[in-house]
Amino acid sequence: MERLAHIDALRGSAALLLIFQTLLLPLSDGWALQHALDPGLLAMLWFLLCCGFIVPASLHASVDGGRGFVVRRLLRLLPVYLLAVLLTAILLPTAPAWLPGVAAPGSAMAFEVIGAYGALPPILLFYGFCLLLQVLGLLHSVSLRTSCALVLLAVALLLALARQLLGTELPVTLPLALSLMFFASLRYEAKHESSSYARRRAREYARYTLRIYLLVLPIIFLAGWSADATAWPRDLLTYALAIVTFLLVTSRLPLRAPPLVWLGSLSYSLYLLLPAMQRLSELLTQALGLTGPTASLAGAVFSLLLALGSAQLCRQLLDLPLAHAGRRLTRQHDLMPLARLHSR
Repeated sequence: MERLAHIDALRGSAALLLIFQTLLLPLSDGWALQHALDPGLLAMLWFLLCCGFIVPASLHASVDGGRGFVVRRLLRLLPVYLLAVLLTAILLPTAPAWLPGVAAPGSAMAFEVIGAYGALPPILLFYGFCLLLQVLGLLHSVSLRTSCALVLLAVALLLALARQLLGTELPVTLPLALSLMFFASLRYEAKHESSSYARRRAREYARYTLRIYLLVLPIIFLAGWSADATAWPRDLLTYALAIVTFLLVTSRLPLRAPPLVWLGSLSYSLYLLLPAMQRLSELLTQALGLTGPTASLAGAVFSLLLALGSAQLCRQLLDLPLAHAGRRLTRQHDLMPLARLHSR
């Protein structure tokens, strides 16, 4: 399955927001970016929506029941993950090494799972759901994926109401994130299916699901964040902006800026390595004897250079060679072209 430039560019935009949130936002005092919008959460949601857009179609395109897809993904993702785990364990001993990309998750179960624990948990769960549907021969069904999106949305609503009534910390937005990823898969069918009937049917399902989101999302955030009236409007606005921008990028406003596409190709490594590289830059500024505002600015510059450099090295030395090896190992030339994929 060929890469889609506008999806890579959206990943690049997410990486840019993540860099801004981690390195530049602490140097500023912008009220809107700290209280009205969460750039880091927006970046995570873009990552998840891109994953939902691509993964089911890529898995469904496999002619070997998904085995080749699993092999190729493991070869591409696992080495960088293990490298990030090693660097996190060395440079950030207080952070959970098994969860690179997240410097310090909260000790209690968080309402906003993505903001607290990063994008990896929902992505891994989504992979599991898609593989299960593929094994059962149901992944191609647009109606079933729509049902998955709506059922997961209902689970998020029930968790939010239970949190409100019982006062128990529950991961409300985990099923919500999975629901959005299944919704993103509908957008792929609506835009890239060769059959006009399949595209029209997928658009109808996507519109129906979007209307239900408009009704249910405010209830989820109002109920889930009832104890903290200042947090839920920011998160609700961030989710709404993520959905709207994703719809625009996959329809009327396709992004193809080469710098964003390049950043998108580095986004996975950049996400995993950024906290470790930030800590390494702090050690470097301390070794140089820098203090005050100069140390903060130099640390941000060093972090950016180290993160981009390490991500590019991972792409050249790990990602590209192992992706090529995975294609050869699984004979990816046997994959069906996109023109032969149809929804049922």
